[in-house]
Amino acid sequence: MNKHKISHLAVIAMLAVGVVSCAEKPTEQVIEKPVNTMTLKEAYADKFLIGATLGASMFNTPNHPSLALAKENFSAITLDNDMKWALNNPLPGKYNFEIGDQFAQLGVDENISTVGHVLFWHSQTPDWVFKDDEGNLLTRDALLERMRERAKMFATRYGSRIKIWDVVNEAIEDDGTWRKSLYNQIIGDDFIEQAFIIADQEMPKDATLIYNDYGMDRKGRRDTVITMVNDFVKRGVRIDGIGLQGHWDMDIPTAEKIDETLTAYAATGLRLHITELDVDFLGRDGMTGADVDIQKLIATPENNPYTDGNVPAAAEEKFAVRYTDIFKTFIKHHKSIDRVTFWGVTDGDSWLNGWPVVGRTNFPLLFKRDGSTKKAHDAVIALTQK
Repeated sequence: MNKHKISHLAVIAMLAVGVVSCAEKPTEQVIEKPVNTMTLKEAYADKFLIGATLGASMFNTPNHPSLALAKENFSAITLDNDMKWALNNPLPGKYNFEIGDQFAQLGVDENISTVGHVLFWHSQTPDWVFKDDEGNLLTRDALLERMRERAKMFATRYGSRIKIWDVVNEAIEDDGTWRKSLYNQIIGDDFIEQAFIIADQEMPKDATLIYNDYGMDRKGRRDTVITMVNDFVKRGVRIDGIGLQGHWDMDIPTAEKIDETLTAYAATGLRLHITELDVDFLGRDGMTGADVDIQKLIATPENNPYTDGNVPAAAEEKFAVRYTDIFKTFIKHHKSIDRVTFWGVTDGDSWLNGWPVVGRTNFPLLFKRDGSTKKAHDAVIALTQK
């Protein structure tokens, strides 16, 4: 906080007694907003971008309240699904650009940084991408060419309107081995490297190119990612940042573990992005991370206790403490972090209402379903005022 900032009440008091004249008024005077009226993007403007993901319904529904909240509160936005291969290009020669176009233009209109999610991911990629007209798996060169066509298509259509790209998503297993996706099976263990080479060659030169994954605190994945990016940097394979998804619960990972994890990744010298932050308020019966391919659980009164939306005050307080601890750690590492993005805007937008428990009413974000703020929201902002 600028040491020269003075509060609104202080200015009024001094003017009332004639202490400050117009001639003596400081040239750089900022009125400090109370915590409860300050937005997230205002509070963290000197630390890192604060982002949220947007969904198609926010663009298809006139005056969608979550879209209005996003414009007001966030300095970065990510499109959750509509740039993924299966939705954007479900069949050869068939493209769906409507939502992506609106998203990209929103960033320009509102001066918000935009994140392209995602170029290459084993999930939500249609089968045709990996096969020829006879249904046989493509050759390595043929798949690399299809990847290049996709990168070139996005670069041509959106140019610098999309500032940040998740180039590869979730390509490393918990134990640090390469995920045996069709990308890996066809191209080989250098799939991720080839993806970044293509992105570097085809995407705008001012784009930020990121590797993104969940469970980045797990030793196997962490060690492999760090070894990989250090090798890329050493050999001149361009990679600009590391994305840590941040799908966490009320206890795991601990703030100490998050601190340790950020320290380890920051040592690579690459910029860090917290890409998909939420805190699973209700727990997952031991299931962590974000592997959408695992079997879902069924909602029960035990794992879905607040279907009416009335969360006890003690539970809200515990939730606020958890977010406070997380953001204290982010602030500690703010010189290494470029962005913190929540996966959703309000609780009603969250994917955790359907995963890993089908039909559950969850509460993982800082805004309630009606758009009002939680204690956790105010606590996160208050950290920047100390």
